[in-house]
Amino acid sequence: MPEKNQQIGYLLLTLVVITWGANFGIVKSALRDLSPVFFSALRFTICGTLVLLLTLKREKGILIRREDLGRVVLVGMLGIGTYQTLWSVGLNFTSASNSALILSSTPLWGALYVHLIDKESIENKQYLYMLIALSGVFLVMLKPTAQFHFSMDTLAGDLLTLMASFCGAIFLSVWSKPLLLIYSPLRLMGYCMIFGSVVLWLVVPFYRSPVSLSQVGAASWWSLAYAVLFSGIIGHVSYYGGIKKLGVTRSMVFLYVIPLWAILFNAFFFGERIHLQQILGGFLIILGVHGVFRR
Repeated sequence: MPEKNQQIGYLLLTLVVITWGANFGIVKSALRDLSPVFFSALRFTICGTLVLLLTLKREKGILIRREDLGRVVLVGMLGIGTYQTLWSVGLNFTSASNSALILSSTPLWGALYVHLIDKESIENKQYLYMLIALSGVFLVMLKPTAQFHFSMDTLAGDLLTLMASFCGAIFLSVWSKPLLLIYSPLRLMGYCMIFGSVVLWLVVPFYRSPVSLSQVGAASWWSLAYAVLFSGIIGHVSYYGGIKKLGVTRSMVFLYVIPLWAILFNAFFFGERIHLQQILGGFLIILGVHGVFRR
């Protein structure tokens, strides 16, 4: 792999970590006013529209070949729409800590899929480093307010969240790789966002927002603006750019750094306390990610 491609890939994935890691703390206030599904539907509709308009301006076209349309629809509907829906519904039946930990297994499912189905070579030591990084994520999330509790009471929510993890790993990430050989990250992500938003709008009527739209505060709308521009457009398009430059496995493993940046961001901007085990967890995350990239 050319060194320039690697450097660009690292830069793009760093943008993903920065924008997605900050997203948790910033959008928290918006979800007190808006249901997660409505927030996501609105977000991805706006994102997809803006990305396709930007694509049209930069590339002078936004067409997708007829033979690729079905796969693009599936990537968008399953990788974005179904992922967001399963995560939102699952969160109602399990704890936020359970949900976050289960979603952290996404890179492992992606690596197993490309190893077993796509026959991509992944060494045993890379799996070991992924597990080290995953253990670091667990320690980062292990703070006094965390509530890990796996039981029959949380089983439905845990399974729905696990299905969301599969959707993120397989459809959003792995299935997009061959399409990125044909289309730019901008064009592909724009369509995926639009098709994903269709699924979300179908689910919106089944979810009531905490308050009416007329009562939504300015802070929530500013959070939506961040989620659209930064974590939405810049983050998602950069993620596809990273996959194009570095491949699926490395790009997904890089996502393990997101929880580390999230706690640092929340500490700097929201005054949250950093605990000793989180520092140890951050070290394990860096060790694990470095080990996978050192292949």
